[in-house]
Amino acid sequence: MKICIDTPYVTVAEFVRRSGQSDSAIRKAVDQGIYLALPPPPGSKAIMINMVHLAMEAAEQAERVRGGKTEAGDE
Repeated sequence: MKICIDTPYVTVAEFVRRSGQSDSAIRKAVDQGIYLALPPPPGSKAIMINMVHLAMEAAEQAERVRGGKTEAGDE
């Protein structure tokens, strides 16, 4: 399995656009630890969602669903 991401972090606004979730739902998920994010720097509200972590979680979930099976030629 190969997963490619275009950037390691995105702003909450960009994640809203990509996911279709509301800003408040995403911020709540960050507060609950569902989405891993960089805290905003002092004096800023710019939370950055960790896309690498989400891609890794998605890959792990896919492997669990597939039962750890690999395609021919994968190692």
